[in-house]
Amino acid sequence: MKLFLTLVYLIFVSAQIFAGPFQKVTYNGQNGDSVELDLIDTVVRYREEMRDSTCTRKVPYQVEECGNETRYRRECSWMPGRNDCRTEYERICRNVTRYREECTTKPGRRVCRQKPPRQICRNGVCRTEPSRRICETKPGRRVCRQVPYTDRVCNRRPRQVCTWIPGRDVCRDVPYREYVCRDVTRYRNESFPCKRPVKIPYNVDRKVKANVEVNYFSEVDSGPVDFTFNLNEAGNIKVAATDRSDTPVLISMKKEIQRDVEEDETNIEANFSFTFLNKEKELAPVKKTIKSAGLTKTSAFFTIGKVTVPKRLKVTLTLTRKTILGNTRTPFNQTLTTEDLTLRELENGTKVIVNLGKFGVKLKNKKYNLKVKVDLNLESSIINQVRESLSKTQNFSIKAH
Repeated sequence: MKLFLTLVYLIFVSAQIFAGPFQKVTYNGQNGDSVELDLIDTVVRYREEMRDSTCTRKVPYQVEECGNETRYRRECSWMPGRNDCRTEYERICRNVTRYREECTTKPGRRVCRQKPPRQICRNGVCRTEPSRRICETKPGRRVCRQVPYTDRVCNRRPRQVCTWIPGRDVCRDVPYREYVCRDVTRYRNESFPCKRPVKIPYNVDRKVKANVEVNYFSEVDSGPVDFTFNLNEAGNIKVAATDRSDTPVLISMKKEIQRDVEEDETNIEANFSFTFLNKEKELAPVKKTIKSAGLTKTSAFFTIGKVTVPKRLKVTLTLTRKTILGNTRTPFNQTLTTEDLTLRELENGTKVIVNLGKFGVKLKNKKYNLKVKVDLNLESSIINQVRESLSKTQNFSIKAH
């Protein structure tokens, strides 16, 4: 019996060691794994105990206090009646006859005169020129006259207005000092024995347990890949991955976690899904330097690494130009997805074309600064690749043609 209990105890202890807060599994082509994690978390709790103590209370007592106080008495005096006079202004209007000048131009007239006959002699030969009528048009003359009209003129005329204020009593409060004594209630502190509640700390072992279901999905031949699961006191599960595949892979992770938190125990049900992607193909668009950039009046283009999954491509294109006055203009600044891009496959890469005219942009025949940022938009988190390696940025100075 004793041997049996010893074996049971050893099995229990070994099971505890096997589970524990850390667990490592290796993917080598299987569809899934099951992982159990647990740990004992020591938490501090408090209980209340009544302990002997000393309390204080305020005890009232009476004391006589004397001193000068400010009092007030009412004093009145008679103010005789008087006239309260003021100046008021009255608006007075009247009609006034004024004159304005009106001018007209008389029509022109024709004036004629009779020129008498005359004798004209040349080289001893004389002849008589008969009389004739000569007419000319005289311009019209300007005639002006004074025309009367009626204008309304108003002004303000002052007049004195008085109101009789009858006589009345005028009263006011006059302060004076008076010596007064009175009883005042004061308080003194008095101690007495009592009991107070005191919080006493104590430690409690609290169990955190996690059942983890792991699913694997692979788009390439991969493995082995080592996964380490780590459970902490807060009930969070952290995962680290080490790729030992012949063909390097990107490992994307999705997780669903449900926690049942009780006072002395936390139970966790978790589901982790890992997808293995071809690292070389996935990272190809951001592995090579962005090059062969160019601008036309209605488009921009450049070359990146070969794109095999277009839906994961995201391009941010920024165009700026310095003006003569030194200001910076930005005719285009957009983040584009594959719906906005034209992709042409090349032998060693992919040519990306952006139709600027689609966005209402038409460039001038000037030099522009072109900034191109290419990102891989992976839906799940990549756990074996830093985020910075999923992006590439390049700047160009190009003249639009």
